[in-house]
Amino acid sequence: MSKETRANLSSTAKFSILLGSGVIAGFAAAVLSQPADTLLSQINKGHGPKGTVLYRLGVLARQTGFKGLFAGLGPRMVMTAGLVSGQFLIYDSIKQGACISRFLLGCSADQSSNGQ
Repeated sequence: MSKETRANLSSTAKFSILLGSGVIAGFAAAVLSQPADTLLSQINKGHGPKGTVLYRLGVLARQTGFKGLFAGLGPRMVMTAGLVSGQFLIYDSIKQGACISRFLLGCSADQSSNGQ
């Protein structure tokens, strides 16, 4: 996106881009971390054979199966997308308030000269 295009974006468009980016990042985080969190929960509950952690994780992963590793992914995606979107919006609001943003919500010349 060019600097001119960024400068001419409406606040609604900027908000939509931030929110959409947060949702996508949240979905990716949920999908990537779900299998490991599922196995970690099983380890913490004492499931699986005795042995090293890697051996126990391998056995639990085989027992659980691919589908089982992703059980509960839908609610986790909704929760994570909401959290990450909120974090993106808060982060960008702070950057805008401090006039240090380089990406979407940077201060224009008149904002920085007025002390806003």
